[in-house]
Amino acid sequence: MGDDDSLLEAASRYGLTGVPLAEADELDDGANVVLFLRNTLLSREIRKRFRRARVLLVPISSFDPELDTALYTLRLTLMTDYRAACERTRTWIDDLGSRTDPVTFVSNGPCSAGEPGSRFVCKLADNLTIDAWPSPAIATGQWVSVGSYCEVALTTRPSPDRPRPFTIDGTVAAAGVLVARDPRFDEAGDARIRAAHDLRRELGKRAPIILRLKGGVLTDLRADGEDFTDALLEVTNPAYGLHATELGLGTNQHVLPHVDWAFNSQLNEGAGPVHIGFGEGITGAHMDFVVADATPHFGSSV
Repeated sequence: MGDDDSLLEAASRYGLTGVPLAEADELDDGANVVLFLRNTLLSREIRKRFRRARVLLVPISSFDPELDTALYTLRLTLMTDYRAACERTRTWIDDLGSRTDPVTFVSNGPCSAGEPGSRFVCKLADNLTIDAWPSPAIATGQWVSVGSYCEVALTTRPSPDRPRPFTIDGTVAAAGVLVARDPRFDEAGDARIRAAHDLRRELGKRAPIILRLKGGVLTDLRADGEDFTDALLEVTNPAYGLHATELGLGTNQHVLPHVDWAFNSQLNEGAGPVHIGFGEGITGAHMDFVVADATPHFGSSV
């Protein structure tokens, strides 16, 4: 189901029944819906129309509504192994609940000539709030975003009055970068998000993208030798001071051989083993930097 005829036609070629958003009220109770929103941001009104359905949401409009990106997102959505992703999610949840030592990510080698690979340590709080969906099943009346299947997300908003759930120290070599907006974005956020898309395209042309963090704060962002630290600070809202707001543990490595980092697609987000986010998508862009090659292990030694 969706809000775009071209996307519905493409979905039908994959064996789905293409139903326009305008016909949502005609669905049977308990209908299974994959909802592709290309031209519409998620709203309370849309949620009400599907209150008796089982909904897997693919919010294309929050990332990039261009048709080529939408078709790419559709393809990777249908290629995702949701059972395997849920198994990875449950493993991470079990490990995070039982282990107290840090999680270290190390890549197998340099990401390109003259550039370091990833080597960073994530220290986690004792009590974590985790955003993930560990079950392949969706019940009637439930909404699940495709991103909740594809990552285990630890998120925060930096505040002096609230402890942070994680800190990150070390060097991150990202293969791709994404820009997202929250449906609640404000006017200042809209301007920053538009600028963030330009920054994403520039960084993508110069990948790998090298980030250095200390105590969960970005200290340096470079690509092809050029410094983009101040640019990221501006588009993600300077009030956040380049504090990392998300540590995302990817669970959708099944699609990694098919990923094209040029696309600003949510399905790229969980394809790598880890990604680090800045900003929140409301007052400024939310930008995720995705590591395509890194092995996690518990412990701070590398």
